[in-house]
Amino acid sequence: MIVYHGSYVEIVQPDISLGRFNLDFGKGYYVTTMQEQAEKWARRKGRMMSKSPVVSVYEFDDSDLDILVFNGYTEEWLDFVIKNRASTEVQHGYDAIFGNIADDDVAFVVNNYIRLLEQERISQSGKAFFIEQLQYSQPNNQYCIATQKGIRALKFLESYILEG
Repeated sequence: MIVYHGSYVEIVQPDISLGRFNLDFGKGYYVTTMQEQAEKWARRKGRMMSKSPVVSVYEFDDSDLDILVFNGYTEEWLDFVIKNRASTEVQHGYDAIFGNIADDDVAFVVNNYIRLLEQERISQSGKAFFIEQLQYSQPNNQYCIATQKGIRALKFLESYILEG
């Protein structure tokens, strides 16, 4: 399958050691199957760094990888994201994780849930309410490639610079 990574530089050989821990699925190299989403990421990162946005394109053969897949916004997805966002160490042993993104709109809902959880003001029915709110988010997806075996499954094809 074809996957995309949005940045402000071309990335021919990804390096997972440069990733941050406290992201949705933990430390790793993040790609998406959605070109438009990668372009959005590239524009955001380009603005932050005052650089041109660049999208790197790869062929990704995930057939031999141990992948955790989340189908939609579920309680399991929410628990996994919360655990990873709060951690400074690896929380799983998968080569890759696939699922939805806690982007800006979703992050607002997730952060409200975390705040209530920390204040011990949320119940199981409250958790279900937050999960339901996430169902209205725009379609998105991400792979977090978390191991060197996963990185070796990526084959760089090309990159392109976005205009304006």
